[in-house]
Amino acid sequence: MAKVVRLRPKRHDVIAEALQLALDMPLDLTDPTRDELAERLARYQPAEAWRYTMLNPQQLRALLRLINACPKPATTLSIWTAAVSYVRYDTGEIMANRTTLAEDAGTSATEASSALARLTEMGALVRLRPGRYAINSNVGWTGSLAKREAAARETPQLRLVEP
Repeated sequence: MAKVVRLRPKRHDVIAEALQLALDMPLDLTDPTRDELAERLARYQPAEAWRYTMLNPQQLRALLRLINACPKPATTLSIWTAAVSYVRYDTGEIMANRTTLAEDAGTSATEASSALARLTEMGALVRLRPGRYAINSNVGWTGSLAKREAAARETPQLRLVEP
């Protein structure tokens, strides 16, 4: 039986590396420019066959209880699931904007914004700046454990949110 291999143009890898370099350099980029570069990177990054996002089982169970107790739990859970699929390696940043998350979750951008705000209030996500989030490193992580442990020292645990 023949093995199926996904071929990507070399140009995609070159573009992804250039975008990643621009994001990692200490350039004085505006937030909209940085967000646009991050969106482009998400499109050109080589697709990994399997990328693991580690989730803390205890924190995940607590998050599920919080989501079930919040307004619009199905939408919030859908946005959470979509966001976890966009976690950037070794930083935890969600490499998708609310429109992309809304499309993946089958909801509107306005509902996605509300769900992101709820997830941030719960502590599952950390707001980096307007429109940009990262996964709480105490809840989940993609990357090296040493970087997760360093990030977790500065990140709060989940917290109970009154509906």
